[in-house]
Amino acid sequence: MFILDAHLDLSMNALEWNRDLTRPISEINAREKGLNDKPDRGRATVSLPELRKGNIGLVVATQIARYVAPGNPLPGWHSPEQAWAHTQGQLAWYQAMVDQGEMSQIKNWKELEAHLASWNAATDKSKHPIGFILSLEGADSLVNLDYLEKAYDYGLRAIGPAHYGPGRYAHGTDASAPLNSQGKELLRKMDELGMILDATHLCDEAFWEALKIFKG
Repeated sequence: MFILDAHLDLSMNALEWNRDLTRPISEINAREKGLNDKPDRGRATVSLPELRKGNIGLVVATQIARYVAPGNPLPGWHSPEQAWAHTQGQLAWYQAMVDQGEMSQIKNWKELEAHLASWNAATDKSKHPIGFILSLEGADSLVNLDYLEKAYDYGLRAIGPAHYGPGRYAHGTDASAPLNSQGKELLRKMDELGMILDATHLCDEAFWEALKIFKG
């Protein structure tokens, strides 16, 4: 059975939690023994070898970096530019995984079909690259809409306009507001580029507005 995981924060785990995801879970958790800088240290559940064991050959892999305005208690970056830079570090990790043959980025239907055929034909999945479709969870790091085209050029194919709380383009979980003008324009530009809308974290007001605007 071929399995698709539709959401994995792989680069965040690699960079912020300092997990070498090319290693088995047992090694990752052993290396975290005694650490308490983050919740659930020593309880990692995902790495690239474990995905292969579960026959998970394709994932939607995220970039994520929140902007927080003054007074916002959520963790995040103090400027959109800082958030953008953080996502570029995450992108560099994915690119390193591609260079090492650990992962394979999928940007179009042709590449998707080729990956599926290759995965299904492989008798030994233990060394096969995991396919990934790149997604941005929360659009705060897009400094302006020119950055959307930059992101599309490096392979970003899905965007969730919001994550938790108030966002620059839309409000998400535990917040409430209509889409702002930037958010509406973001959806139109995503349509133009043929990108995927991830509505998971949109607050109710923004969700229903997005369905009216987004045609993709």
